Amino acid sequence: MDATPTSELVFAGVEAGGTSFSVGLARGSAESIFARANFPTTTPDETIGRVVAWLREQNAKTPFHALGIASFGPVDLDRASPTYGYITTTPKPDWGNVDVLSRFSEFNVPTAFETDVNAPAVAHLAQFGQPSCAYITVGTGVGVGIAVEGKPVHGLLHPEMGHIFVRMAKGDDFEGTCPFHGACVEGLVASRALAKRFGVERTDLSDVADDREEWDHVAYYLAQLCAALVLTVSPHRIVMGGGIMQRPTILPLVHKHVLALLNGYIKVPAITGMCSESGIGNYITLSPFGGNAGLVGACELARLALPHNASPAM
Repeated sequence: MDATPTSELVFAGVEAGGTSFSVGLARGSAESIFARANFPTTTPDETIGRVVAWLREQNAKTPFHALGIASFGPVDLDRASPTYGYITTTPKPDWGNVDVLSRFSEFNVPTAFETDVNAPAVAHLAQFGQPSCAYITVGTGVGVGIAVEGKPVHGLLHPEMGHIFVRMAKGDDFEGTCPFHGACVEGLVASRALAKRFGVERTDLSDVADDREEWDHVAYYLAQLCAALVLTVSPHRIVMGGGIMQRPTILPLVHKHVLALLNGYIKVPAITGMCSESGIGNYITLSPFGGNAGLVGACELARLALPHNASPAM
């Protein structure tokens, strides 16, 4: 058994995103990241090869004790499946049916593989000390991760709530951009959809004025997603992250629409409370990890992969 003190344990994390891969090392806790690198997502061989090479170099200097991989998806999380550890039916060119997990086998450390939204959900459980949490990321895609009692939620697959259908806002005739579903949540509010809505490049979305009516539509669709979570999973907290949520005007609009959609049906202080410790503003929040949520989540997967921390779902 490794006698390394907990404060000196090193966790390696890989956040495999559709736009870029982030990789880092954390010591003692998942958020204590002391080394990191980012690589653009090109082809699987090139991108994963660069990540593995970086980890190999770091491991020679600072050996890590466990590895967590948080990947965009859909992914296969069934350990009994021949494609466990694969990205499966993603619309991203060249990345469908790609074996991610086995490419990291050379490190021979406890390794966990999860979605890039379930991992932050687990990390936020530890951060807030609550029994359940849902994490929503809004960026290149829209993903929802759910964690309960320290474990990510798996079923037949994993939650894909970014692809649920929602009621269209009055006056919004946007057809959506999801190649599978058109006007699902992701097809309405992800960066590709917003770029098409506003007639700009995705890299220029930050230049779009806050007072455009379309931002209220975006918040309305995200609020429907949040309300669906409240009414089905009933998490103790909903955390939102991703590049689109960096616009400060969106979250207050989401709060407004969630309360209107629930219409007084859910009367619990966590949502309806008016004091500083409760209410919608503390129930649906931005991630305290900011842009590091995915990488922190991956490092938390690594921490939980160690035998003395492992849970059945890991």
